[in-house]
Amino acid sequence: MITKTTTHGHVVSYDDKSSQGLRYISLELDDSEAKVFFDQAYEHGSAIFEDHMGLKYKLTHSGGEYQLTHI
Repeated sequence: MITKTTTHGHVVSYDDKSSQGLRYISLELDDSEAKVFFDQAYEHGSAIFEDHMGLKYKLTHSGGEYQLTHI
């Protein structure tokens, strides 16, 4: 199931597999740290990051919204 939420001022779609990544980017990172990933995804189409448990995620920008997927 795809869910949408707003974090750090951006609309992000995510599924159950990527919910831990959303939690990480929303709660573990402050605005300036998260901004790096959102800026990268906006400027280059995507940004890959790793959470504190070593799980990898891809933040993609398309059509004014972001999508978070577990990779």
